[in-house]
Amino acid sequence: MVQELKLSQKGPSCPPRRLVVGLTGGSGTGKSSVAQFFRKFGAEVLDADKIAHDALKKGSPVFDPVAELFGDAREKNGKKLNREKIAEHVFTDPQKRKQLEALIHPYVYQKLKDKIDASDRDIILVEVPLLFEAGFETLCDKVVAVQCNFSVKEKRLKRKHFTTEEIRAREKAQMSETLKVRKADFVLDNSNSIYQTRRDAELLWNKLESLSKGATKK
Repeated sequence: MVQELKLSQKGPSCPPRRLVVGLTGGSGTGKSSVAQFFRKFGAEVLDADKIAHDALKKGSPVFDPVAELFGDAREKNGKKLNREKIAEHVFTDPQKRKQLEALIHPYVYQKLKDKIDASDRDIILVEVPLLFEAGFETLCDKVVAVQCNFSVKEKRLKRKHFTTEEIRAREKAQMSETLKVRKADFVLDNSNSIYQTRRDAELLWNKLESLSKGATKK
């Protein structure tokens, strides 16, 4: 089900016919599956997590500061950092998480902005799990929040070998799903079948296309 919550008054001024859409949601809600549907429909999809992962490789301007912060996360070959080791720290130590975010978020924000500015697509989807927490909604004209029942999220995450304790820690470290939904312009429920999600994503895509063409865009 797709729910339209409000007409957004936020976001940067964009060239005509271009709409920047933020995609967010909690762990296990299926954001990446939704993003893949939008890619097939014609959106350019920018993945903040991929940029953040690349930042943990040698040569990135934030590699050395992060390596210093998480000394035990450096791989033996010295060319990248172990994300699992870093996750062990950030989901149990709020101070470490804040220090990491202070290094990573500005880097990811600028990379996304550069990619948005260089794009020639009518609709650009920016997938950011911590979109509101990091203030990345300022890049966007509209925001879509993906939600689903906790039992469904838990099953999905356990299939990826997360323990119950790790799932709870991730939930605690992120903004509540209720608040994300309240802040978003559109909400897509991904609790049911993948076929239902695709239908809902297509309905939402049609709305976004209308906005990008100025039908109801601010």
